[in-house]
Amino acid sequence: MTKAAEELHLTQPAVSIQLKNFQDQFEIPLTEIVGRKIFITDFGKEIAITAENILNQVYAINYKTLAHKGQLAGCLKISVVSTDKYVMPCFLSDFLKQHQGIIEWLG
Repeated sequence: MTKAAEELHLTQPAVSIQLKNFQDQFEIPLTEIVGRKIFITDFGKEIAITAENILNQVYAINYKTLAHKGQLAGCLKISVVSTDKYVMPCFLSDFLKQHQGIIEWLG
C-alpha cells in the first residue's frame, strides 16, 4: 500500500479506501492478506488485466479522435539517466502543452 500510495501521490489510507471500495464491487476477493503483506489473488490478476485492456481501448479511442482532428496523439516514451528525470520535463513542457494528446512517460 505504501508503494502504491507513493506512485499515485496519495496517502496510504486513501489508497486503502479506494481498494476496499473497488473490492466491494466483487463477490470474489481481489486480494488476500497474509501476515502484514497483501497479495493479489488469481481473480484479482484477471480483473487487473481486464481493466488495463479497457483503459488501453479508451486511450486508443482518444488518440484516434485527436488524430482525426489533425492533432498529434500517442505515448512519448523517453529514457533518461536518473538526474535528468527532473530536468527533462522542463524541456518537454511547451511541446506537451501544444500537443495535449501526447502522454509523457519518463523511465
